[in-house]
Amino acid sequence: MTKQSWWRPLFALIAFVLWAHPSLMGLPLATLLIVAPAPPERARWAVPLAGVIGALSLALLFVGDGTGGGGEGRLAAVTSAYIVLTTAAFVAVMLLRPGPMLRQALRATAAGFLVTAVMIEVLWGTEAWRALAWEATRQASLTMRFVVERAPDAFMLYEPIVRFASVTWPGVLALQTLAGLALAWHLHVRITTSALGSPVGRFRDFCIGDAWVWGIVAWLGVLILPVSSALHVAGTNVGIVAGALYVLRGAAIVITFADAFGISATALAIVAATAAALAVPLLFVLPGLCTLGITDTWYHYRRRLAAARGGQRGQRGSQSNQT
Repeated sequence: MTKQSWWRPLFALIAFVLWAHPSLMGLPLATLLIVAPAPPERARWAVPLAGVIGALSLALLFVGDGTGGGGEGRLAAVTSAYIVLTTAAFVAVMLLRPGPMLRQALRATAAGFLVTAVMIEVLWGTEAWRALAWEATRQASLTMRFVVERAPDAFMLYEPIVRFASVTWPGVLALQTLAGLALAWHLHVRITTSALGSPVGRFRDFCIGDAWVWGIVAWLGVLILPVSSALHVAGTNVGIVAGALYVLRGAAIVITFADAFGISATALAIVAATAAALAVPLLFVLPGLCTLGITDTWYHYRRRLAAARGGQRGQRGSQSNQT
């Protein structure tokens, strides 16, 4: 593994390990390994591996699908259906219209949410959304209660986090989906080495479309303007997803400049770990990275750095030729 290659799956790992359902990675990985079989020398273990991963992923979905009445278990059932639908959409778009992994993952995630929302409306009606929000609140409350029992100082964060989780669970699920699909795609390419698609690129080259800035605008809009609760929830979740993507874009810019100035990845990891231990990300680092990623829409920092370094190399070359 090269000096920079370990950054490739890192952005997915960080998001995926935060309480994500294992099947968000397992089911897409198993399906990809089946539809894009490995070379003969790897097929002997890759195909059985896909079967085992797929069986475990489906078992986890059925175990947690929640069949209780009322609001009990509905969130688990909705999540299970969404995972299956998103997996099918992602594999389908990759087979029918191959393209960049992130773009296709975003399309599959949007399709999974749209079809799942239609199913919720058809099966349970509009009131089901309140039941889902209540169950998300209850799960966040149980998690925070577990944390507070072991770290009483975290009690002040109990109510804000529970309230935040009750509103943003769709956005968090979308981020976990993107992370799971990225990990599944990365492992699939490593195992199969097939022509179904290209590997996930270097993290320092991570970029998103300029139109995502409107997600931030929508988020700010619902925070400022008097809008309905439905628009508030929708805008907040779009903003959560857009903000997280811009944080990743900002982090990619930092890594690019660190590499250009000779700062090692180990030093960056130490700084990040220290900031996390001091809770600095919530106060400065994450907003700073998000702002850096947003402003890159207009300033293109990495492009300017490459042009500047190219100009310096050209000047040095002309000077050496003159001597």
